[in-house]
Amino acid sequence: MSEKATGFFRYLAYALEIIVMYVLGSIPNLLPEIFGAKPTLLLCVALTAAIFEREIPAMIIGAICGALIDLGYSNSIGVFTIGLTIVCFIVGYAANNLVVATFPNFLLYALVAVGGLFMLYFLVRFIWGGVEGYWTYFQNHLLSRMIQTYILSIPFYFLNRLIYHLLGNSE
Repeated sequence: MSEKATGFFRYLAYALEIIVMYVLGSIPNLLPEIFGAKPTLLLCVALTAAIFEREIPAMIIGAICGALIDLGYSNSIGVFTIGLTIVCFIVGYAANNLVVATFPNFLLYALVAVGGLFMLYFLVRFIWGGVEGYWTYFQNHLLSRMIQTYILSIPFYFLNRLIYHLLGNSE
């Protein structure tokens, strides 16, 4: 298969993955709520795709996933869209130019990115937004969501690594 065809099918696979994870995360009572929260599957998809792709495709995937997270889950337009776009660009750049994209490096990227994005959301939505009871929300929902998202990013890493290696590098 030509490089353009493998690149097309790889991005098609990412698009299907994004659609399926958005639908799975949006259906009520499909995923169990552990400690009052469900994981953010689209964040897992964006981070794991970003570690294998170059900066611009990673940034585009991050923007799409961030916009869907904002529309579907967060009630605050722009926090995840802007944050995940920037994070995916940085992860794509770092994984391709600075540090080799290995599993331990991904775990570090994911830990920093998931923690940073959810803390940014918490800061913008609750602290700056002046919402009362923000610490209770953080303890009862956000902390659990952060941990679940981080843990579930591990199988997504292996899925997207398989997609990337099966469908080749289109550069």
